[in-house]
Amino acid sequence: MNVLTIIAWTVSAAVAAWWLALARSAAAISRLREEMREEVRYWQAESARAKTRAAQLEKEVATWSAGCRQGRDDLVTLLPLVIAALERPNGGHAAADENEDLATN
Repeated sequence: MNVLTIIAWTVSAAVAAWWLALARSAAAISRLREEMREEVRYWQAESARAKTRAAQLEKEVATWSAGCRQGRDDLVTLLPLVIAALERPNGGHAAADENEDLATN
């Protein structure tokens, strides 16, 4: 009977150890799944922030490009007038000549 008792206690100890290991691993798996969910939520939030920032930058680039285009158009419009003013006799130097006359008087 001693042998049967030892075998019974050994089997019951093995079953108890197996259930304990199963419960512990289930808790660890549950904890790891929750950590994964938190990490997924974090990266989803980061992705949303990055998409928002990309949209803002896209608007800024469009505004900047429109400003550059407007400046270029303004320059193209004004450049012939500046060249014409410089080519007139005393056109570009009239103000400088007047300042010299005032300084000598």
